[in-house]
Amino acid sequence: MYKSLLALTLTCASISSFANPDLSRKFPFVDIQAQVLDTTTDKPSWQRLPPMSHVQYPTGLLNRQGSGCAIVNFQVTPQGDVKNLNIENSAPKRFSKDVRKAARQIVRDWHWPERKGEQVIELTMRFDYCLTHDFDKKSEAVAMCVEHSEQACE
Repeated sequence: MYKSLLALTLTCASISSFANPDLSRKFPFVDIQAQVLDTTTDKPSWQRLPPMSHVQYPTGLLNRQGSGCAIVNFQVTPQGDVKNLNIENSAPKRFSKDVRKAARQIVRDWHWPERKGEQVIELTMRFDYCLTHDFDKKSEAVAMCVEHSEQACE
């Protein structure tokens, strides 16, 4: 009786470990891809920006092990101030609050250089937040995030 109870307990424990893998000893790898919409040509296109090593992955999104994207419209004054910040879209909806908050923070914290003249620049940017627990495959994770950033943000 005890042997069969022990066998059942061990079986349930091993099945549970497959269903809910232990991620406590794995460090997540996070990547943020940033793009700006180039509207200087007849056909607007997204232009990828260099990696943003100074930007931290959103804590709320990290705690919930989430990934997502946001598209942001805003204006930059000649003094380098951000005005009329608007989140055009974010996805997925379950992480929408965290993604929107993070995108706003990146735009506000960005060092926008002062310019001569009076012209306000209107920009549209896209931020993709990607997370994986397979830290050993960093290059694959970055490639996955780049691929994700080429799809629609919905």
